[in-house]
Amino acid sequence: MTAVLTPSRSKSLQQTSADGIAHRFFRTMTKPDDGGTPRMRSILQIPAALSIASTLVLVAGCAGAGPGADPKPQTTQSKGPAAGAPARQDYDPPQKFATQGVRLPETAAGDSISMGGTLRKPLPLALHGTRAYAAAATNLQVIDTGTGKVTSTVRPRREPIAKEDTETSAPVLTQDGRQALVPFVVELPGKGTTPSRVGVELDAVKTATGKAAWTLDLDNLPNWASQPATQARVIATTATTAVISVTNGENGSTYAVDLASRKVTWHNDKMPALAVIGHTAITLTSKDSVRQQVVGLDIDHNGKRSWSKLDAYELTVHPAGPHLVAVRGLDYDTGKSIGMLLKPDGSKAGDLTGELSGLTCHYDERSVTVCQTEGPRTLALDAQSGKNLWSLPDQGGNRVAPAVTAAWHGIVYGTTNNGAVALNAKTGADRDTAPGTAPVAVNEYTGITLDQMEGQALIAHPAAG
Repeated sequence: MTAVLTPSRSKSLQQTSADGIAHRFFRTMTKPDDGGTPRMRSILQIPAALSIASTLVLVAGCAGAGPGADPKPQTTQSKGPAAGAPARQDYDPPQKFATQGVRLPETAAGDSISMGGTLRKPLPLALHGTRAYAAAATNLQVIDTGTGKVTSTVRPRREPIAKEDTETSAPVLTQDGRQALVPFVVELPGKGTTPSRVGVELDAVKTATGKAAWTLDLDNLPNWASQPATQARVIATTATTAVISVTNGENGSTYAVDLASRKVTWHNDKMPALAVIGHTAITLTSKDSVRQQVVGLDIDHNGKRSWSKLDAYELTVHPAGPHLVAVRGLDYDTGKSIGMLLKPDGSKAGDLTGELSGLTCHYDERSVTVCQTEGPRTLALDAQSGKNLWSLPDQGGNRVAPAVTAAWHGIVYGTTNNGAVALNAKTGADRDTAPGTAPVAVNEYTGITLDQMEGQALIAHPAAG
């Protein structure tokens, strides 16, 4: 199968900074809570469904404390919705949003919004039900998307070493939706002859209550982790495992944490995980100062190297849903552009041809992945097989490609020169030409947009149909 991305003069959204991060790198969970089991709702990216393109060199060992070894993180509860407040209407999926919304705390946007008021990287928040979980370097805020109020704040029990404005990533929900996972770079206290050192505190927050559920220390980071630029992020979760990376722009470490025992099960000191598809962690490895390969690590078997593909350089990896990754780069021998979709077993699902600059992908959390390049050029794929479903602009020039902002449960959201638009994810047909807004994050209750008046803030618009 060959998927072709065709050009257009339409204006695209800014590309996520993931590609830039990748270029820099190579240059120089759990006891179930007592609540119900709500459906999982996670933020879907801006120009990417959480597009990640990173090239790291892993260095580190790891060790973790067992369940109950330390007290839980501190949770500060705020005043919640008034008693007797009407239940909010849900629409799955929403294709219309109220024009008026509520402003979220400025911290919810992190450093994701550029000075020009555009989204330059994925928001550091995840949506679940009527709440948004917004991560910062020193805390996690739980926000009611109906009122814009913070209902609780979870702080790590250790002292964070990162500055408040340090770049952060969105929390990741467990697959049952019961908990949100967020890592903090902290100072682990010394004991006896062991000095204090930098580590990562992985905290789990109950989505039913917004309170801390459990915590785990990831220890034995190398010396480079003490640098202010060090960041930690949960790459993804499987039903049993969370995959966490720690990086500082030049070096990195990866941990696999068993969510039932809350223990580190394996680590890789040479190759970082950049994405997770199926039960495979996808990473890049460097054969020398230039030459790279894409590598699959078996999550369920101690991170064993399962396969390697390509002989290339300037490779980037973009998650394209739970079963595919999009890979682009340049062939080492010929210098020609490479673009392809890979499955968990390393086999090729299809080719991506044409100009791939600014490639980002959005998974609709059901069955469709929508990828876009600068132009914009938009291509919808079957998220399981990689089969090409539709593309815009069309060859006849009768329809333009939207600048995609999000995709969720069968709808693609975006904008054209005519304003906001909602498309059918499977067919590409216009589903609603006046949805009210084009959200950059969405679930059945809420569409999150940039505040066009203030620029650096977010607005939560109630789903209206």
